[in-house]
Amino acid sequence: MRLPAPPETGADDRWALFLDVDGTLLDFAHHPDSVEVDPNLHDDLGRLRGRLDGAMALLSGRALSQLDALFDWNHYVAAGLHGAQLRLPSGRVQTTTGNTAAFAQARARAAELVAAARGVLLEDKRLALALHYRRAPAAREAAEHIAETLLEDVADSHVLQHGDHVIELKPAGVDKGRALAELMQQAPFRGRTPWMLGDDLTDEHAFRHVNANGGVSVIVGARRPTEARCALDDPAAVRAWLHGLARTT
Repeated sequence: MRLPAPPETGADDRWALFLDVDGTLLDFAHHPDSVEVDPNLHDDLGRLRGRLDGAMALLSGRALSQLDALFDWNHYVAAGLHGAQLRLPSGRVQTTTGNTAAFAQARARAAELVAAARGVLLEDKRLALALHYRRAPAAREAAEHIAETLLEDVADSHVLQHGDHVIELKPAGVDKGRALAELMQQAPFRGRTPWMLGDDLTDEHAFRHVNANGGVSVIVGARRPTEARCALDDPAAVRAWLHGLARTT
């Protein structure tokens, strides 16, 4: 599971880098809005994006607007909401919504259900809903019950995505693996070897695609089992690895 060295400077047209955000680039916080971004990370990501001629993307469960605010990522390639939002190298954004009328009803119902459930936090992502229970792990059963109840309203167009102390209701037919695969068909990603770093169950789709295409899959943290073939200990180790890469340019 040892992480191999990436191509040396001068061979940067051979690889592409895909990065999960929470639990990979950033340490988890009790509330999604409370995460802190290391100031050096902005600079390091910018340097690497330039070194790779733009063949770097964030793949996150967060909305694109959140990624843009956290990382000054406006106009750069990214997948938000697990691929329901996909900003292409051209700058065009593809959006998958599902049944919007039924989802509006589910959103309203979610607020009522969460208000009656101790320890469950609702994050309304407009196109998706996240039920967090990080502050109260014992509330997992309540979160699962709410998620299954909400799914009844939109089962024709949405699915549940389990993650680290979170359950999300998202549009069907999207995941990080599909987002990565679509990006790999376009310049500047096309023809390169993909590297994917992620920590959660939501990243396994991307790991599978990377493995099937001769890439490097990297699990962050202690979660096992995983289809990733390499590992880094935690987000601090990821940031240190990125910093080292950025300083070799």
